[in-house]
Amino acid sequence: MNYQYRVTFKVLLMLAVTLIGIPAYFIMGGSIQMALVFTLYGIITNALGQIAYHRWLAHDQFVPNIIARYAMIFGTIVCGNGNHIHNVYAHLNHHKYADTDKDTHNPNELGFLKMWLGWYKTPSDYISMRRILQKRDVVFASKNYWKLYAIISLVHFLITPWLVVWQAFNFTHMWLGLNYLNYAGHSHGDGTGPSKITGFLNHWMMGEGNHDVHHRSVTKLDMSEPGNIDWAGRYLIPMVLAKR
Repeated sequence: MNYQYRVTFKVLLMLAVTLIGIPAYFIMGGSIQMALVFTLYGIITNALGQIAYHRWLAHDQFVPNIIARYAMIFGTIVCGNGNHIHNVYAHLNHHKYADTDKDTHNPNELGFLKMWLGWYKTPSDYISMRRILQKRDVVFASKNYWKLYAIISLVHFLITPWLVVWQAFNFTHMWLGLNYLNYAGHSHGDGTGPSKITGFLNHWMMGEGNHDVHHRSVTKLDMSEPGNIDWAGRYLIPMVLAKR
């Protein structure tokens, strides 16, 4: 099974667990309060994971403090998005060839459904990975990604099997949001280049709605523009995650 089909299997499996497991939780008497706790846990770990993959590992927008460093690595494992090195390589390829036939996830070519199913193109050109390869803890986590994911899933199961259900749900809404950002951030696939996502959707994307700004200056931490605040880059990362 090639990589794209493995991703598709993961996406559909997570969706199936979500659609079956969450109704089962409430049918079997699960409380709304615990459901909210599980969801908040997922929102936090997803946020840490995506900040790590994108802003820290792919673009070196900030240097994390020691607690943030390992919290983010933990978030990358829990969220289920896969091998760090592979993700960074594919994302840097996307920036190098955005909206061309060499783009790993060009919405003009793939459309949203294929992107959501994980049918990204395999990058082949040389891209320097020196910065991420210097991070030995990240390299270790990357090489052992699915083993670590299985261990965390087992711990979740031992705490309560419902955490595994929410693990699938938290991946499902994270994956939907991530692909929507990549799709809508490129003008809804109309070929005119990176654009903006505003309002509630910008907040859902952790303030990354100014996608055009990001493509112009990938190392810029605060991508805010008037009326469209990058709340993660302006407030969250400097105040909580970055080394002072």
